[in-house]
Amino acid sequence: MFKFIHTSDWHLGQSFYGYDRSEEQRDFLEQLADIVRKHTPDALLVSGDIFHTAAPSNAAVNLYVNAMLDIHRACPSMAIVVIAGNHDSAARLDSDKRLWQVAGVTVLGSIARDKDGKPDLKAHIFNVSDKGIVAAVPFAYPSSFPAPAGTERDGRQQAYFQALLDQAGAAGNDNLPVVLMAHLAVNNSDFTGHDRNMMMECVEIGTLGQGYDYAALGHIHRPQQLSERARYCGTPIPVSFDEQCEHSVSIVEIDGHGDLPRISTKVIKNLKPLHTIPAGQPADFETALQQLQGINPNERSYIRLNVLVDHYLPHGAQEQAVMAVKDKQCRFCEIRKTAMAAVARQAVQMTIEEFNKMAPIDVADQYFVYQYGQHMDERQRQMFNDILQSVQEEDRQ
Repeated sequence: MFKFIHTSDWHLGQSFYGYDRSEEQRDFLEQLADIVRKHTPDALLVSGDIFHTAAPSNAAVNLYVNAMLDIHRACPSMAIVVIAGNHDSAARLDSDKRLWQVAGVTVLGSIARDKDGKPDLKAHIFNVSDKGIVAAVPFAYPSSFPAPAGTERDGRQQAYFQALLDQAGAAGNDNLPVVLMAHLAVNNSDFTGHDRNMMMECVEIGTLGQGYDYAALGHIHRPQQLSERARYCGTPIPVSFDEQCEHSVSIVEIDGHGDLPRISTKVIKNLKPLHTIPAGQPADFETALQQLQGINPNERSYIRLNVLVDHYLPHGAQEQAVMAVKDKQCRFCEIRKTAMAAVARQAVQMTIEEFNKMAPIDVADQYFVYQYGQHMDERQRQMFNDILQSVQEEDRQ
């Protein structure tokens, strides 16, 4: 039996509305070490987005290094495999991957190629204590995947995954489970919590190929099953207010190749939860402000007000909200404005190609509709065009 923990999207170093989250992130990593210590898995698989930015602070890097060493000490026999996500710097992760091998940690920042530029599939395949085979693929854009000669450009990603799985299946005996790690967005996933999902480049689940017993996916923040064999474990602590779901890490057991995985979750408790007030439907500003004023002074949380507006917030609304929590432990972050027009909060769905074809004024108008439930008037459009023209003239000088 192959037993492993699947986690991803730690986003270490995230600054949340200017607030430092290192205390919460450190607490999560300590919880993870305790889970490892208790369950003694064969492997820990971290499916990307270790850091929130490609250039993390020294504090975030130190947090990561100390945590990984603590997790290794919690179960020294456990293999650890880490792949880069779209938020990570592939080069940064690759720079010290050989050093990490001393602590039993395998790091893959970028897709390996041989001296001829062809895919080096063996560099992505790992036999974990003769318990299972891990085929790990860090984040890459579809067009960046190397593929066998003669493969069409649009099919190179799928061709790469299939070639990798074919080789992974041949790397062990017929009974070893094969686990695929990847960081990407799959069509028809629940993107709730992603502020920019309209710009997300998605693939069909068939792109992952065939031959894996479990796909340990990262990138989408809401935990979910895409199939019996493919799963997003989700973020261990929420990255945005819209991630209102249970946050956890996944524990997976697979008896042998071809068997269905058994999946359970271990809930991660967040020291400072993210609350929207009121939850559910928005309220007028005065009602929301009264609820904010009624929060327990000792509650440690991040707060977003959920306010229904006609066109604009009342004058001084932000200042009133800040003053309402002045002597409280909670942290006020923002006022979420919901226009009375139902269209106001509907996400704009478009492809990257469609977005690139839009004129700047049309992009601005879409955003205005999203925020206020109405299109820009002629005066506002003229103001935008004047500012755009001024910026363009400065760029030409």
